[in-house]
Amino acid sequence: MRLTTFALTLATVFSFSAAQAAATPTLEQIHAAVAAGVAKTKSSVPIAVKVNSLSGCQPSPEVQGETVCLVGMSAGMNEGYTVLPLRQENGLWAGVERRDARFPGPQPAEAVALLRTWAKAEMAKDPEAAQDKQMNEAATTMDITSIDDCQVMRKTGLVRCDVVLTVPGQAIKISAKMSYAFENGKWRYVLR
Repeated sequence: MRLTTFALTLATVFSFSAAQAAATPTLEQIHAAVAAGVAKTKSSVPIAVKVNSLSGCQPSPEVQGETVCLVGMSAGMNEGYTVLPLRQENGLWAGVERRDARFPGPQPAEAVALLRTWAKAEMAKDPEAAQDKQMNEAATTMDITSIDDCQVMRKTGLVRCDVVLTVPGQAIKISAKMSYAFENGKWRYVLR
């Protein structure tokens, strides 16, 4: 079976005890909940399902009151990243059955700061990059006016989003795909 099928099955059955409830679940809490969910499914085909990593959790962009967590999972021979939607019910975390839950990317202002930080670091490492017009614009004046349609890359866990870039004084808008890593609740721009 595919990893996403397991994630969806598990999302319907796992929950946390009130003692474990917090603003966002920890890796250990999610792992324990997934293990409990697998046990509840009583599948005739035993497959080991494990949460290997937790990149972080955020409020769901789709459903108010829900949290989505970006996790690395393995199920049998399959490994990959997926988004697990959760909500609190009577003080407990509970999985939500929803296909293709979305993980929100950074806000445009944060994405601009990430882009500028990255461009300045690249220019400091490479004198040729420091002479590049677009690199200088990325480091100083380029703006990101929107971020939409963010998708989690199953193999890497990167969040890839459609962005619209503008440069002051230029009438054109540039549509591009940009990738971000979400690590310990913080975003980082990744050139891909």
